Amino acid sequence: MKDVLIQYGVDILVAIVVALIGVVGAWLAKVLAKKMELSNIAAAQKEVTTAAQETVLELKQTVVDDLKAAAEDNKLTKEEIADLSVKLLTMTIKKLSASTLKLLASASIDIPALIKSAGEAFIAKKYKDGE
Repeated sequence: MKDVLIQYGVDILVAIVVALIGVVGAWLAKVLAKKMELSNIAAAQKEVTTAAQETVLELKQTVVDDLKAAAEDNKLTKEEIADLSVKLLTMTIKKLSASTLKLLASASIDIPALIKSAGEAFIAKKYKDGE
């Protein structure tokens, strides 16, 4: 009788351990998936920032310098700045992969705001550095 009780106890203990391993495994998988998703979002944001910076440089070479040279005071008008902002958005979005756009949209990240802030930060840094 004692042997039967010990066997049942061992069987119950094994079942509990197997269940716990399954629960812990599922929890770890969830944590790793979330960490991977956050890593992917960070990489996508970096892709957007890099594309925006490249676009700023392209616009400077192809549009901004000519507009400034044509102006009396060598400065851009508000309308020209607004037009450049639209060009920055459209040109940058064209450079981004569909998967990046989809990932950021699913994470509820405002892609135009991200592009605009990355571009403005890059311009401010270049201006601060005297370039």
